[in-house]
Amino acid sequence: MSFLKNIIKSASFLLIINFTSCTHENVVMSEYVDIINSNFSYLDTISFEVVIDDTVSNHNVFLQLRTSTNYKWANMFVFSDIDFPNGKIRTDTFQVFITDKTGHWMGNKSGLIVNFNHSLYSNIKFPVAGDYKFSFNQAMRDTVLKDVMSLGLKITKNSKEN
Repeated sequence: MSFLKNIIKSASFLLIINFTSCTHENVVMSEYVDIINSNFSYLDTISFEVVIDDTVSNHNVFLQLRTSTNYKWANMFVFSDIDFPNGKIRTDTFQVFITDKTGHWMGNKSGLIVNFNHSLYSNIKFPVAGDYKFSFNQAMRDTVLKDVMSLGLKITKNSKEN
């Protein structure tokens, strides 16, 4: 019985060390916008504004997507615009994979909700300090995507520079 107690104590100690040593990924911002009635129209523009002061560190930018398990497509195309503080605009198109080829969810599923964390840009440096605006529109053939609950943006600062 004391052997089992020692294992439990050791496991508890390791869990405490693990949780206290974890960082929050140096999150610069993480925000979601709920989609009205879970119907994401091609006319809907979801925007996020963030102030970036650090032009030296590398950052990662993620599109966060939350759908219900009733979402009928295996992917989602998204138009993206980044408005820079100096007036320049960067436009991109991204494909977010919702399921794999066998139909299994690519995101984290909990009950009837699936959360996706799609990397848009990795290890980038913001060239100018100031106010950035990230805007997203769905770019699918269906003009309204049902069962899209919310869309988010997450920016993290790399703790280790490459």
